[in-house]
Amino acid sequence: MLKECLSKFEKNEESLYKLYDRFSFDNFFRLLLNNDFDFIICNCSLSALVFQERIYNKYYLNISTEETISDDLLELRNQIFGLG
Repeated sequence: MLKECLSKFEKNEESLYKLYDRFSFDNFFRLLLNNDFDFIICNCSLSALVFQERIYNKYYLNISTEETISDDLLELRNQIFGLG
């Protein structure tokens, strides 16, 4: 089941999941949390932005399976689309 869900995430030429934006990282991370998996960074290719904002700053600790989008990304989305 998890493999099916992960198939929606693109892989690079080294077969690492491409998580180059915060939205895809959060979705991937929630999927793992929902399936009782710990995050394994060695299976992913991360952009510098994702690494700094989600891993280095430990924002991943705030990601919850109870929400579908993180508060900071909701705010960003609303700013971009003028919904704020």
